[in-house]
Amino acid sequence: MSMVELPEYAQVVRTLPLGIHPYRSLLPRIEESRALRRIAKPGIALATLLDSARVKIKKGNGYLWVDVNIPAIILIDGYYRNANSVDLYLDLVHELTHLRQLCEGKDLWDHSLPYVDRPTEIEGYAVAVEEGLRLGMTEEEIIRHLSNPWLSASEIERLRKNIACFLGR
Repeated sequence: MSMVELPEYAQVVRTLPLGIHPYRSLLPRIEESRALRRIAKPGIALATLLDSARVKIKKGNGYLWVDVNIPAIILIDGYYRNANSVDLYLDLVHELTHLRQLCEGKDLWDHSLPYVDRPTEIEGYAVAVEEGLRLGMTEEEIIRHLSNPWLSASEIERLRKNIACFLGR
Protein backbone atom coordinates (compact mmCIF):
# COMPACT_ATOMS: atom_id res chain seq x y z
CA MET A 1 0.00 0.00 0.00
CA SER A 2 1.43 3.36 -1.02
CA MET A 3 2.05 5.95 1.66
CA VAL A 4 1.80 8.76 -0.89
CA GLU A 5 -0.79 11.39 -0.09
CA LEU A 6 -2.41 12.47 -3.32
CA PRO A 7 -2.90 16.17 -4.04
CA GLU A 8 -6.46 17.20 -4.84
CA TYR A 9 -5.84 17.27 -8.60
CA ALA A 10 -4.95 13.55 -8.46
CA GLN A 11 -7.97 12.40 -6.45
CA VAL A 12 -10.28 10.39 -8.68
CA VAL A 13 -14.04 10.91 -8.34
CA ARG A 14 -15.34 7.41 -7.58
CA THR A 15 -19.09 8.00 -7.51
CA LEU A 16 -19.87 7.80 -11.23
CA PRO A 17 -22.30 5.14 -12.47
CA LEU A 18 -21.63 2.64 -15.22
CA GLY A 19 -21.50 4.25 -18.66
CA ILE A 20 -19.45 6.71 -20.68
CA HIS A 21 -18.17 9.83 -18.95
CA PRO A 22 -15.88 12.74 -19.84
CA TYR A 23 -12.34 12.12 -18.56
CA ARG A 24 -12.60 15.31 -16.51
CA SER A 25 -15.57 13.83 -14.61
CA LEU A 26 -13.10 11.43 -12.99
CA LEU A 27 -10.25 13.94 -12.60
CA PRO A 28 -11.84 17.41 -12.58
CA ARG A 29 -8.58 19.17 -11.66
CA ILE A 30 -6.29 17.20 -13.99
CA GLU A 31 -5.03 20.42 -15.62
CA GLU A 32 -3.07 21.06 -12.41
CA SER A 33 -1.07 17.84 -12.84
CA ARG A 34 2.51 18.16 -14.04
CA ALA A 35 2.01 14.78 -15.74
CA LEU A 36 0.21 16.64 -18.52
CA ARG A 37 3.50 18.29 -19.50
CA ARG A 38 4.87 14.85 -20.36
CA ILE A 39 1.66 13.87 -22.19
CA ALA A 40 1.52 17.08 -24.26
CA LYS A 41 3.02 16.95 -27.75
CA PRO A 42 3.21 19.50 -30.57
CA GLY A 43 0.22 19.24 -32.88
CA ILE A 44 -2.12 17.76 -30.25
CA ALA A 45 -3.83 20.46 -28.22
CA LEU A 46 -4.02 19.29 -24.62
CA ALA A 47 -7.34 21.08 -24.07
CA THR A 48 -8.80 19.31 -27.11
CA LEU A 49 -7.49 15.95 -25.89
CA LEU A 50 -9.02 16.49 -22.45
CA ASP A 51 -12.30 17.74 -23.95
CA SER A 52 -12.63 14.68 -26.17
CA ALA A 53 -11.29 12.01 -23.78
CA ARG A 54 -13.93 9.59 -22.54
CA VAL A 55 -13.96 6.85 -19.92
CA LYS A 56 -16.41 3.96 -20.11
CA ILE A 57 -17.00 2.38 -16.71
CA LYS A 58 -18.29 -1.15 -17.13
CA LYS A 59 -18.66 -4.46 -15.38
CA GLY A 60 -16.09 -7.13 -16.10
CA ASN A 61 -12.67 -8.39 -15.15
CA GLY A 62 -9.40 -6.55 -15.28
CA TYR A 63 -8.25 -3.00 -14.83
CA LEU A 64 -8.37 -0.43 -17.64
CA TRP A 65 -7.28 -0.08 -21.26
CA VAL A 66 -8.06 1.92 -24.39
CA ASP A 67 -10.73 0.65 -26.77
CA VAL A 68 -9.53 2.11 -30.06
CA ASN A 69 -12.94 1.64 -31.70
CA ILE A 70 -14.95 3.89 -29.36
CA PRO A 71 -12.30 5.48 -28.69
CA ALA A 72 -12.34 5.59 -24.90
CA ILE A 73 -10.62 4.33 -21.81
CA ILE A 74 -12.42 1.20 -20.60
CA LEU A 75 -12.39 1.15 -16.80
CA ILE A 76 -13.63 -1.95 -15.01
CA ASP A 77 -16.08 -0.99 -12.26
CA GLY A 78 -14.51 -3.17 -9.56
CA TYR A 79 -11.09 -1.62 -10.16
CA TYR A 80 -12.59 1.87 -10.32
CA ARG A 81 -14.33 1.44 -6.97
CA ASN A 82 -11.64 -0.52 -5.08
CA ALA A 83 -8.18 0.19 -6.50
CA ASN A 84 -5.45 1.88 -4.53
CA SER A 85 -5.96 5.62 -5.13
CA VAL A 86 -2.40 6.21 -6.33
CA ASP A 87 -2.53 3.29 -8.78
CA LEU A 88 -5.87 4.42 -10.20
CA TYR A 89 -4.66 7.99 -10.75
CA LEU A 90 -1.39 6.83 -12.35
CA ASP A 91 -3.26 4.34 -14.54
CA LEU A 92 -5.61 7.08 -15.73
CA VAL A 93 -2.73 9.37 -16.79
CA HIS A 94 -1.06 6.36 -18.45
CA GLU A 95 -4.23 5.70 -20.46
CA LEU A 96 -4.64 9.40 -21.31
CA THR A 97 -1.18 9.11 -22.87
CA HIS A 98 -2.54 6.29 -25.02
CA LEU A 99 -5.49 8.43 -26.15
CA ARG A 100 -3.00 11.09 -27.27
CA GLN A 101 -0.96 8.43 -29.07
CA LEU A 102 -4.14 7.25 -30.80
CA CYS A 103 -4.77 10.84 -32.00
CA GLU A 104 -1.26 10.72 -33.48
CA GLY A 105 -2.17 7.59 -35.43
CA LYS A 106 -0.04 5.20 -33.38
CA ASP A 107 -0.95 1.52 -33.14
CA LEU A 108 -1.68 0.87 -29.46
CA TRP A 109 -2.04 -2.87 -29.96
CA ASP A 110 1.08 -3.53 -32.05
CA HIS A 111 1.97 -7.14 -31.29
CA SER A 112 5.18 -7.09 -33.36
CA LEU A 113 7.03 -6.18 -30.15
CA PRO A 114 6.71 -7.64 -26.66
CA TYR A 115 4.45 -5.58 -24.39
CA VAL A 116 7.34 -4.23 -22.29
CA ASP A 117 9.24 -3.10 -25.41
CA ARG A 118 6.38 -1.30 -27.18
CA PRO A 119 7.14 2.43 -27.47
CA THR A 120 3.50 3.27 -26.68
CA GLU A 121 3.57 1.27 -23.44
CA ILE A 122 6.99 2.56 -22.42
CA GLU A 123 5.78 6.14 -22.83
CA GLY A 124 2.51 5.50 -20.98
CA TYR A 125 4.32 3.88 -18.07
CA ALA A 126 6.99 6.62 -18.13
CA VAL A 127 4.32 9.28 -17.60
CA ALA A 128 2.97 7.30 -14.63
CA VAL A 129 6.40 6.54 -13.13
CA GLU A 130 7.63 10.12 -13.45
CA GLU A 131 4.45 11.37 -11.77
CA GLY A 132 4.67 8.68 -9.08
CA LEU A 133 8.24 9.66 -8.27
CA ARG A 134 7.25 13.33 -8.20
CA LEU A 135 4.52 12.46 -5.69
CA GLY A 136 7.04 10.66 -3.47
CA MET A 137 6.72 6.98 -4.39
CA THR A 138 9.68 4.79 -3.54
CA GLU A 139 11.33 2.53 -6.11
CA GLU A 140 9.67 -0.43 -4.36
CA GLU A 141 6.26 1.23 -4.80
CA ILE A 142 7.05 1.94 -8.46
CA ILE A 143 7.88 -1.73 -9.05
CA ARG A 144 4.66 -2.76 -7.29
CA HIS A 145 2.73 -0.33 -9.51
CA LEU A 146 4.32 -1.81 -12.66
CA SER A 147 3.57 -5.37 -11.54
CA ASN A 148 0.53 -7.12 -12.95
CA PRO A 149 -0.64 -10.68 -13.58
CA TRP A 150 0.59 -10.86 -17.19
CA LEU A 151 4.21 -9.79 -16.58
CA SER A 152 7.02 -11.89 -15.14
CA ALA A 153 9.59 -10.44 -12.75
CA SER A 154 12.15 -10.27 -15.58
CA GLU A 155 9.67 -8.45 -17.84
CA ILE A 156 8.92 -5.93 -15.09
CA GLU A 157 12.65 -5.36 -14.68
CA ARG A 158 13.03 -4.85 -18.46
CA LEU A 159 10.05 -2.47 -18.50
CA ARG A 160 11.57 -0.45 -15.64
CA LYS A 161 14.87 -0.19 -17.55
CA ASN A 162 13.02 0.88 -20.72
CA ILE A 163 11.18 3.56 -18.73
CA ALA A 164 14.42 4.85 -17.22
CA CYS A 165 15.96 5.04 -20.69
CA PHE A 166 12.89 6.89 -22.03
CA LEU A 167 13.11 9.40 -19.18
CA GLY A 168 16.86 9.78 -19.66
CA ARG A 169 17.71 8.42 -16.21
